[in-house]
Amino acid sequence: MSTSIEVEPIRFSGIDISSITKLVKRKDQRSLEELGGVAGVATALETNVEDGINGDEDDISSREKAFGSNVYGKKQPAAKTFSEFALDALIDPMILILLSCALLSIGFGIRNDGLREGWKNGAIALAAVLAIIIISAISNFWPDKQFQKLSKASSMIPQVDVVRHGQSQRIPISNVVVGDVVFLMPGDRVPADGLFLRGISIQVENLLNGRAERLKVDSLNNLFLFSGTSVVHGHAQMLVTAVGKNRKSHIIHLDGRLIDQCENLTSFVGKAGRAVAFLVLLVVLVRFFAGNIYNETLHRVPGGGEMKFLDVVAALVGIATTPVMIALASTPKDLLLAVKIYLAYSMKRMMDADVLLKRPSLCHVIGQATTICTNITGSLTTDTKEVTKFWLGLSSIEGVPCNLIAPYVLELLHQGTGLNTSLPPSKLSESPLKTEKAIFDWAVQKIGMDIEALKKSCTIIGTEYFNPENKQSGVLIQTADKSFHVHRKGEPDVILRMCSQYYETTGIVKAMNKIERELLEHTIEGMAKDGLRCIALAHKKISIEEFFTSSPPTLILLGLVGLRSSLRPGVKKALNDCIGAGVTLKLITGDSMFTASNVATECGILEAGKNQHNIVVEGQEFRNYTSEERLEKVDYIRVMARATPLDKFLFVQCLKDKGNVVAFLGRGIGDVRALQEADIGLCFGSRSAEMAKACSEIIILNNEFPSAVDILRWGRGTYDGIQAYTEYLLTASFVALIIDSVMEISPRELRGVHFIEVVSEGKSPFPVFQLVWLKLILGTVAALTLVVKQPPGEIMHKPPRDRKEPLINNIMIRNILVQSLYQVATLLTIHFKGNTLFKVSNKVQSTMISHTYFLCQVFNMFTVRSFEQNFFEEIQRKKLVWAVNGITVVIQALMVQVFGRYSDTARLDTGQWGICIAIAAISWPISWLVKYIPILNILFFRNVRWPIYKSKVK
Repeated sequence: MSTSIEVEPIRFSGIDISSITKLVKRKDQRSLEELGGVAGVATALETNVEDGINGDEDDISSREKAFGSNVYGKKQPAAKTFSEFALDALIDPMILILLSCALLSIGFGIRNDGLREGWKNGAIALAAVLAIIIISAISNFWPDKQFQKLSKASSMIPQVDVVRHGQSQRIPISNVVVGDVVFLMPGDRVPADGLFLRGISIQVENLLNGRAERLKVDSLNNLFLFSGTSVVHGHAQMLVTAVGKNRKSHIIHLDGRLIDQCENLTSFVGKAGRAVAFLVLLVVLVRFFAGNIYNETLHRVPGGGEMKFLDVVAALVGIATTPVMIALASTPKDLLLAVKIYLAYSMKRMMDADVLLKRPSLCHVIGQATTICTNITGSLTTDTKEVTKFWLGLSSIEGVPCNLIAPYVLELLHQGTGLNTSLPPSKLSESPLKTEKAIFDWAVQKIGMDIEALKKSCTIIGTEYFNPENKQSGVLIQTADKSFHVHRKGEPDVILRMCSQYYETTGIVKAMNKIERELLEHTIEGMAKDGLRCIALAHKKISIEEFFTSSPPTLILLGLVGLRSSLRPGVKKALNDCIGAGVTLKLITGDSMFTASNVATECGILEAGKNQHNIVVEGQEFRNYTSEERLEKVDYIRVMARATPLDKFLFVQCLKDKGNVVAFLGRGIGDVRALQEADIGLCFGSRSAEMAKACSEIIILNNEFPSAVDILRWGRGTYDGIQAYTEYLLTASFVALIIDSVMEISPRELRGVHFIEVVSEGKSPFPVFQLVWLKLILGTVAALTLVVKQPPGEIMHKPPRDRKEPLINNIMIRNILVQSLYQVATLLTIHFKGNTLFKVSNKVQSTMISHTYFLCQVFNMFTVRSFEQNFFEEIQRKKLVWAVNGITVVIQALMVQVFGRYSDTARLDTGQWGICIAIAAISWPISWLVKYIPILNILFFRNVRWPIYKSKVK
């Protein structure tokens, strides 16, 4: 007895999968013919060319199993873990030296004082080093985590229209499978390799390698469509034959001029700190071997020649640790950390506000924008359009009932509005289609068009879809009586030039002489002045032979349609905010000069009643200028009407050549070149072509123009916050570097902020807890306080920052010098004269120095980058700084008054606290007074080529 098991055949096992998937890649016309052409491939892939694939879960799964999935790019690298960041901090050379010294300190401490007490001081140092490592890891882990999240969000997957089981649906490119029937129209990206199925011949362009040449794809000469290319003209359907690894992944990483400047600054100051530390080490070593070292009781410590070998080693460990701490404290590594934190914070806040940035560096680049170029439809005005005017010949249709219009003319209007359109599924969001939909709806509701009856009575022979280059669309149809008709629809000045006659309501065709043409032009101008967009309809009955002649037929004007769309809510205020921020607004549109001027005046780009000569131009006029004339006039032009894609590109190019930082807000395929040329390309999320999204660096997901102002404000706030932290950190680092160095080599040998006693004495190293605490204050806490904040509204009252302005400008140098000189002078006074002036012990004196230094940084956190002369009013507004510093001062007080044993500090009485606070508080009036000091263009800084500074007088 035998048992047979039925095995379900594997789907698509009967076809050569590799031959199908490689068809397009090899452009193998012979193999395509052997497979039976496109129809044969569709049959092999079990695709109905009309209804598409079945599209259920089992169908999709089996296709992905056989042919693979259309994964969107390579898998992003795994995010770094917390332990990896901790390891990065651990292998820092300075940390390794401190760690070694701490371990040696434990060993020598036990040797000198026994196990019971000897390990404590070294253990404290070890705990401090470990704390630094943990703080560094935490500070780097959070922004990296944010960048990883934002990388996924910013990798917007384009979407396409497909037909599955007879129903059209819009899906992400990554969900496309082999066998799908995909709709393609201008602005779409080809989602996978495939074959031209049906439609009008299309032109595609490869934007991935930057080539400008276009490739024609049709059913006769070239059937092959490649993944990643973009449709720039025409409409078609394609059959997907191969999917997979055909796109680049998008991973957020830090880049840009700001990062370079911060890295240069960190490197420069770090080198200076290491040079000073080496000098200190050299001086102390010479003095040590010369026997010129004293402990805190001013008793001489035996020199190197008078000590045993192990004692010398222990002493050298202690001596070497001090310069290491000086170098560690003077290197402003926290600057890069602050940049990372703020960029991550800004991107997250903007993402919460439905604004997507593809690169972190855009946060501050957008803040430099001097010019914003925008369109009308969809940007300033709503997408919703309504036909409010219609002229048939020289008569307004408002005064003539439709039943009085000749039936033949009504039939032609039905054909021109119902068949000369491009409304494939899910594509009603783009502006030309919104216009067509409004006209289509008007024809149904107002002039009685029955689209189903129209389709039955007419056969479409060919369609020319809307082209932004020539501003028109067309259709060739055959009616039931076998006659051929061509219909044109587009911008009135374009269509009017093609017409020599016009229809009256009675159906009579009249010649369009000079007077009638002027009357029609006056009608068009009147609609434009009323804020209406005018569209012209034209028709001609022709023979098929006449259609294919070289010269286009002369047409008969059918009518003029006027569409109205209102300004978007908040647009006028947003534009005024941009103007108040010193940003120039340019309106670049394909609409007529009258429409453009009307909208520009309504929203405030143009002043009402002002002479518009040389301020409003047409694209052709600008294009015909010489290169020199364009550069001369481009700054004065506010509105460009009838602009072609080439005009937009030339305009942006000229603005950049004049030194402007240009942000271009586009949405359609006609904006692609301008978006690529602009410094910052912006587009709306759901109302823009996929090609425009691919070329844009910032995508406004909520489709609201006021969001562009928020982007501008955050961009300016980014740079302002980084400059504030840079000024604060450099002041603290320079003061610490000078004080540490002087106190280490001074004859009095009083212990300063970063001094470590000779370990062989069994004493605790200089307040390592204070070192960790100060590093925490100067690093993470200050960064979070000064950088992570909402940009103030006042920042939009200043002009844009010069793109060549250095990170450290003359204002900052002035502030750093004044604050540093004051702090150094007061701290050195306490160091050299503290015993005499305040009648205190050496340890109290050292504590006062470190405590005063700490308080100076606390007070400086309020004053840094406060440019306004109403200084004290500004201080009152910094509520976050008050809260954070209040907490840090309480912790500092506990360290000094309660935990002095661990922080190696002495308790201070009320008078000593008052002295420290008074010295630190004086920095406030100094900061107020210094704002009245003229900013000097110091020759030293101007003539020396620093890697971090380039002089600029403000």
